Amino acid sequence: MWLPCVSRAVAADSAARAWPVFSPELRNCQGGERNTLMRLLLLLALSLWPGPVFAAWDLSRADIDTGEILSGGPSKDGIPALLAPRFAAAAEAAFMRPDDLVLGVDINGIAKAYPTRILSWHELVNDRFGGLPVLVSW
Repeated sequence: MWLPCVSRAVAADSAARAWPVFSPELRNCQGGERNTLMRLLLLLALSLWPGPVFAAWDLSRADIDTGEILSGGPSKDGIPALLAPRFAAAAEAAFMRPDDLVLGVDINGIAKAYPTRILSWHELVNDRFGGLPVLVSW
């Protein structure tokens, strides 16, 4: 049952400021319970997030009902880019599993592998190959 996990998490911060998402109470939740709780917390946060402000655009000649325009994703800088990532040799990358996918980039003989598991959280990596600045996008 996931309800006790929810009630303990909400009670941990009665002012509803910064809920302790990784509190001991949540660590005791089972995997499915934690996923359900995380989804509920995300839904709550998104429902409180203000929608986009369209004052900067002239929508007077729009072909659609502009009242139906809704926010469709994270806010500006809502997904943090990786800046100057750290790399490990393949033999030393203990966090990698044999079936993990990577995005491989080879520029001028310099090869790097970006785990898609990490890219899924950041989507952008600002990196350098030698002196050449490169943006890796996922």
